[in-house]
Amino acid sequence: MKFLMIQFLFALTHYAGLNAESASRYKLTCVDYPCSKGDLTAIKLVNENYGKQLERRLINNTHYPHPWYWVYKESNCKYTVAVREDMPTHMATMEWVDVDICKKTAKFRNY
Repeated sequence: MKFLMIQFLFALTHYAGLNAESASRYKLTCVDYPCSKGDLTAIKLVNENYGKQLERRLINNTHYPHPWYWVYKESNCKYTVAVREDMPTHMATMEWVDVDICKKTAKFRNY
C-alpha cells in the first residue's frame, strides 16, 4: 500500500511536465546583449516544459499575458531561470526554475 501511495504522489507532482507544451510567446532578458548558447538552451528547456502552464497563470494579465524569462548562470551546466510577470508598474517573480542543460532537465524550486 505504501508503494502505491508513493507512485500516486509522484504522478501528481510530475503531471504538469507530462502534458507540457511551449508558450506561444515570451520575453527574454538578453534583448540588450547577446544571449549565450547556454542561456538560450536554458530558456528553451523551461519554455518547452512549463511554457503553456505559465501562460495559463498569466491569462488575466491585460498588460502582457506571456512569461518573461530572466536567466542566471551558476556553473557550466547549471542555470537558474526566474519566470516573471510583467505589469504596467512593476514585475513579479512567479517561479524559480533550476535548469541543468547537460542533463536537459528543468525543475521548479520547492519553497
